[in-house]
Amino acid sequence: MRPLRHISLVLCLTSVVVKAQHTPLTSQYLFNGLLINPAYAGSRDALTANLTARQQWVGFEGAPTTQLLSIHSPIKRTRVGVGLLITNDKIGVSRETGFLTNYAYRIPFRRGRLSFGLGAGMSVTNARWSDLAVQNGTDATFMLDTRSTWRPNFSAGTFYYRKKVFFGASLPFMLSHRFDPAKGRWVMVNSLHQLQPMLTGGGLIVLNPAIKLKPSTLVRYTAAAGVQADLNANLILQDKVWIGMSYRTGDAVACLLELLPTPQLRLGYAYDMRLGPLATRQSGSHEVMVQYEFGYQVKVRDSRIYF
Repeated sequence: MRPLRHISLVLCLTSVVVKAQHTPLTSQYLFNGLLINPAYAGSRDALTANLTARQQWVGFEGAPTTQLLSIHSPIKRTRVGVGLLITNDKIGVSRETGFLTNYAYRIPFRRGRLSFGLGAGMSVTNARWSDLAVQNGTDATFMLDTRSTWRPNFSAGTFYYRKKVFFGASLPFMLSHRFDPAKGRWVMVNSLHQLQPMLTGGGLIVLNPAIKLKPSTLVRYTAAAGVQADLNANLILQDKVWIGMSYRTGDAVACLLELLPTPQLRLGYAYDMRLGPLATRQSGSHEVMVQYEFGYQVKVRDSRIYF
């Protein structure tokens, strides 16, 4: 493989991978809740499958690409929900594939449900550091390729939802790792600043029977970016078309379109426009999503349409 051209970007991205894990970024995370919170498992009261693909920062060589598959369902006649999340994330010369199982226990609470979730799984990482063109050719960090390095991890969260509101708090991963060039492998470290706590919340405003407004937010902390907030608003037309806007503080603005040709099928597209110095050096980010819910007929006013 030839050296990557945009080396400053790639080094910035891969340095994050060397030091810590990260949660793959998507704009349609509200419909792929297992990505941010294991307590989401079973919350849609049906066997639900979601496939999302994202190409970030088009025009930058080595920019992130992400594919996500989530499947979750309640267990009949119990309060338990279970799920599986598979992620494939490529950033620069690094690739990470993760498998995370999810368990949620849901109880009735204040006219809604309160769910407590745990996740457990593994990720496998490999990186071709030798493909990078660096000024210091003796830097051990970039001399040794890593292949099929397995790392365990856990997640935890809580999620409350009812017909018109939802709130959540989560840790998408609870163990911290860093790559040790001397040992040629990942090692576990006690580093609280690598954790990425997240808070989510939103509601539904009925403007009239045909038009609804759904504002929502996600606030998270990362060591690299500090505190970031997503401010979202979706206009829902006839329960079949969602038109949305999202602003990520200091980072990007996104436009979203969701179509529900049937109550069980959801098709989504998002386009992100980057803010800041990189805005003129790339062509934005594209994301597509397909979601299908099996085995039930949704009522028009069912909260599963909205959350």
